[in-house]
Amino acid sequence: MDPDPRVVLDDWLARTPLTDRTREDYHAEVRDWLALIGDRVWHAEPADVAAWSAGQHAKPRTRARRVSSLRGFYNHAQTFNAFIDNPALRRLRPTVTTLPPGRPALDPPQAALFLSALDRYDGPLPQRTRALGYLLLGMDLRAHQAVALDLDDWTREQHRTTAKITLKGGGTDTREVPPPVALAIDDYLPHRTTAAPHSTPARGPLLTTYRGRRLDSHTSPTTLMRAVAATHPLLADHTPHITSDALAATPSPFQGGAG
Repeated sequence: MDPDPRVVLDDWLARTPLTDRTREDYHAEVRDWLALIGDRVWHAEPADVAAWSAGQHAKPRTRARRVSSLRGFYNHAQTFNAFIDNPALRRLRPTVTTLPPGRPALDPPQAALFLSALDRYDGPLPQRTRALGYLLLGMDLRAHQAVALDLDDWTREQHRTTAKITLKGGGTDTREVPPPVALAIDDYLPHRTTAAPHSTPARGPLLTTYRGRRLDSHTSPTTLMRAVAATHPLLADHTPHITSDALAATPSPFQGGAG
């Protein structure tokens, strides 16, 4: 029996660790899709998705978001009915890797300077800022992936630490954490702020605000990383060009960092 698409949508968004803004964006995109596709929702074709995602002369980032939202929605629908096909094929999502002009990745000397600035940073919540910077630069994570991490996603094994990374459009990827990144997180955890029901010492988002809520991936990471860069005299002129995406695009300085 085919599920109610609205139930699938609500259940998917409730179970998936996303920032509030991303959750709102995905909700709006899928609702728009459902209004368009109607009764054909469980029989849609890739051509339908391609036409919808490119509508109104959508730019690549918009198309990528639309396809990602549908991939996640249909992936979750398959937990209700395994025979539902996912028409939002991965190839329909345009690759969005080009950084905005003037926002280049750091070169190796700059990356070393930035790590030094992270280690010496003494601004507000310094342990959290350092942990975030190590996740972005040390594991090549995008801001939304770092912010989406929950305590349950962080696993310590006998000889290594792994992290369950949320992928755009749904799904996860378990990656080994470079030891320097794991140490930065270990240093941060005793200082992690919690406030029920948003977080507790044992559960909830890994990176929290001073009110115990999940960080906002759209503004907080870049703002914090620029604050770090501004403290180093050799990076001060480069500070306006620092973004969380630029750090994620910088090759990890740690051997074994995820790409």
